[in-house]
Amino acid sequence: MAVWVWVTLAAAAAQTIRGAGQRGLKPKLGDFGASLIRFSYAIPFAWAWIYLYSDLAGQTIPVWNQPFLFWVTIAAVMQIIFTVTLVILFSHRSFAAGTAFSKTEVVQAAIFEALIVGFVVSFQVGLAIVIGVIAVFFLSLAKSSLTFGNLLRSLVTRQTAIGLASGASLGFCTVAYRVATDSLEGADLMMRASLSGGVSVLMQTVLLGGFMWLRARDQLIATFVEWRVSLIVGLSGAVATVCWFYAFSAHAVAPVRAVGQIELLFVLGISFFYFRETPSWKELVAMVLLVISIVMVLLG
Repeated sequence: MAVWVWVTLAAAAAQTIRGAGQRGLKPKLGDFGASLIRFSYAIPFAWAWIYLYSDLAGQTIPVWNQPFLFWVTIAAVMQIIFTVTLVILFSHRSFAAGTAFSKTEVVQAAIFEALIVGFVVSFQVGLAIVIGVIAVFFLSLAKSSLTFGNLLRSLVTRQTAIGLASGASLGFCTVAYRVATDSLEGADLMMRASLSGGVSVLMQTVLLGGFMWLRARDQLIATFVEWRVSLIVGLSGAVATVCWFYAFSAHAVAPVRAVGQIELLFVLGISFFYFRETPSWKELVAMVLLVISIVMVLLG
């Protein structure tokens, strides 16, 4: 398989660990606190990697330019919105279904990438994305009867609105991160992707941390108390970020995110083995559809 596929699988695995850690800390840290640790605790790992890779690979750290700062700022803000909305979703749905709602970003990312970058997916990849979205609907109705009425009701609930907002935020920010990474010059793709990740977590920590200092100071303080698990969240988040950014620029956002839906299979595994949430037959059907979707993207 191509390098970008392996990197995408690594990103999905790391992101699954990060999400599980955030979900586990949410009762202690709150929505904002569980969101902040994904950024603040990633800083030391992200920047240690930047300087280590620069030294080992003989790569010069690129100079920031205006297009990079513009796009990385937009991406950082949109990722904050995504992270907070995803954590909020955990209060409404199971761990598996909460993550599934955010996966509507695959379709939205394809639209944003076509509009901003000009990359249009092939028919086969587009069909694979649609199959993946169908799998998401199965997951969204995993705990209720699969009827037309329930489907319609699920589309007008508060959690669906939050999920769509989460997906739109992630879809747009992934494309923005690709543009930011591509705008850097004077280094290889790994260095450019790593710098994008390092700069973004700095911005996100300052922005979200500043907001919490004014509006949720107790949650901010709690993030320092729960530092052990938060370190795992930060490390896995840093690994996921660099891998995603590398894959986005090495291939394209929409196909990468489609393959990245394998995260849902990882999530279902954690949901069953760790959180003891027994999968329904609809979740099993969704797993099969996701596998079909991913294979179609790889073959396409």
